[in-house]
Amino acid sequence: MDDVITDYKAGGFQERQYVRTDDRIPVYYELLKDGDSEGSTQHEWELMFDDLEPKPEENPKLYEILFDINQKLNLLITHLASQTGFSMPEAREVNLSGGGLRFNCSEEFRAGDKLILKTFLPIYAHVIKIKCEVIRAIPRNEGGYEVAVKYVDMDETMRDKIIKYIFAKQRQMLRSEKGPSK
Repeated sequence: MDDVITDYKAGGFQERQYVRTDDRIPVYYELLKDGDSEGSTQHEWELMFDDLEPKPEENPKLYEILFDINQKLNLLITHLASQTGFSMPEAREVNLSGGGLRFNCSEEFRAGDKLILKTFLPIYAHVIKIKCEVIRAIPRNEGGYEVAVKYVDMDETMRDKIIKYIFAKQRQMLRSEKGPSK
C-alpha cells in the first residue's frame, strides 16, 4: 500500500501520495498530437552527459557537494545561454512530486491534454523525459496559466530518481535554514 501524505491547506486537508518540493528547474514541454507517443523535438542539450549519473550511496558527502555545485552551474548555464543564444529550456518555478508537476506557462492547455515534459534535474546529468496528462490549467492574474500534470506510464526507476531528487533538495533547504555548522 502506498504511503499517503496529508497537507493542511486553507479550507481543509489534502491527501497526496508523494512528497513534494518547490524548485526552479529547466522545463521543456510539448503537446502530443494524436498518434504521437514520444514527442518530435530532440535538442542537442538532451544528449549531453547521458551516461553519467552520480551515486549517493557510494559517497553521500560528495553527492551533496555535487548537488550544490550542480545547482550553481544551472544558474550559470542559464545566464550564459541568455547571452549567447545557446538553446536551453527555460528554468521555471515548479512544484515537483513523484506523481506529477505543477508549472507556469504562457500556453493554454485543457484537462486531458497529453504532454511530453523534459527536464534536467541537477543531480542527474541527463534529460528526464516524461509523458504527462494535464489535470488542470488555471489562468493566472499575471497572465499565462498554472498547469498541473500527472505522470502517465512512468517507469518506477524514473519515479525513484525524481523522489531521490526531492529528498536531496529538501535536505539542502534544511541545511541552509540551519546555517553554517560550527
